[in-house]
Amino acid sequence: MPDLEPTIIGLFPLEMVLLPGEVVPLHIFEERYKRLVDECRDEGGEFGIVFAEEDGVREIGCTAAVDEVLEEFEDGRMNILVEGRRRFRLLDLVQPDDPETGYIRGVVLFVPDEDDEAPAVLRRRALDDFRKVLVLMGVESPHEPGGSGPLSYRIAGAVDFGVALKQELLESLSEERRLETLVAVMATLIPRLELRKQREDAIRGNGKGY
Repeated sequence: MPDLEPTIIGLFPLEMVLLPGEVVPLHIFEERYKRLVDECRDEGGEFGIVFAEEDGVREIGCTAAVDEVLEEFEDGRMNILVEGRRRFRLLDLVQPDDPETGYIRGVVLFVPDEDDEAPAVLRRRALDDFRKVLVLMGVESPHEPGGSGPLSYRIAGAVDFGVALKQELLESLSEERRLETLVAVMATLIPRLELRKQREDAIRGNGKGY
């Protein structure tokens, strides 16, 4: 059952977008975020990552759980892996008493999808296009992106489509609409990748004396 009541979580505004099921590395160096990560590690909790822009943060974000601590330094800095968990809507910000050592908290409401699954034909089209993109990018044996989350998030987490598209996908409450968006984006990307590959092949061919 989704949480239908607002709750308060620590926030980590970043110039990136985290998707549910996506695993990304973070370098933690500010005191306030060292504290936030340490609290989540000790309590097994989650903190929220929200896309930060010049005029503030976006309304829709995703919680993150510490998946692995890769490296810890004597001064408290750390390199970690976090996994995206739950999408949320930011209702209000709670500012810390001391901005140097305290982190911003958010009053959030977790937001589930409106649908459970996309049509099988759309899933197949998205996977076919995804594999084609990987082949054109030089991946020898492309396969379906792993994980247990929605296919749209797994595809968007495996290929760098840019933060604007990732945020758009995060804000969509429909797996079908997200896959339709990805199919449309890949339909414009594939011809450009094919042209780039043709040029690269031609350059390599000229280098061999053809």
